[in-house]
Amino acid sequence: MKNWLNIILAGGVAVLLSACTLEDVNDVLEVTEEVLTAIEKEEQNNRNADNSRDMGGEAGNLLKTKGEMNPIPADLVRPVDGDTAVFSFDADFDGEKDEFSARFLLIDTPETRHPQLGRQPLGEEAKKRTEKLLQSGSITIEFDIGQRLDKYDRILVYVYVDGESVQEKLLEEGLARVAYVYPPNTRYLDEFEEKQQTAKKKERGIWSIDGYVTDRGFNSN
Repeated sequence: MKNWLNIILAGGVAVLLSACTLEDVNDVLEVTEEVLTAIEKEEQNNRNADNSRDMGGEAGNLLKTKGEMNPIPADLVRPVDGDTAVFSFDADFDGEKDEFSARFLLIDTPETRHPQLGRQPLGEEAKKRTEKLLQSGSITIEFDIGQRLDKYDRILVYVYVDGESVQEKLLEEGLARVAYVYPPNTRYLDEFEEKQQTAKKKERGIWSIDGYVTDRGFNSN
């Protein structure tokens, strides 16, 4: 297809050039080059799509897909906070693991080093608990059906250690609140709210401090 388009475009250019100034000629050549570049890009996209179908429809990169998928084995690179960590896994099926900063879906823990909020009560405890959990067994991460990345390019995942939900543990122990609920990434919202309610009734962790938990986060004042 590209060869035929080259011939057609070359013929059209030849006709146009006979009645054009040098400036016009340059404009025509630039447009022609842009058209050919677009054709090459389209052909490459088609080849990539074919390759993606051969890989089971996962588009060759987990971060560019949507829909359900099985949990993915991951390695802990480093814990960051109670609700964030850096993991490594093979996202593009090339046999190599890459590092990704991860935000734990549907929960929020107190801050430990926020530029405005500073260190909030129980933030350090949440961070240490998450670190201990992540270092205690085999990690898997799971995407929800919606977007894979947040506005900071962090992957949005549910996190498990030996099959146990890290999010549920933190909620049940009163070290996190249910937050950042953005459909359709709400697969385990009911379960998470149930764990939160248990901690709230027993006044565990963040729920033991009167007025500390708000709809917008944690009241540091």
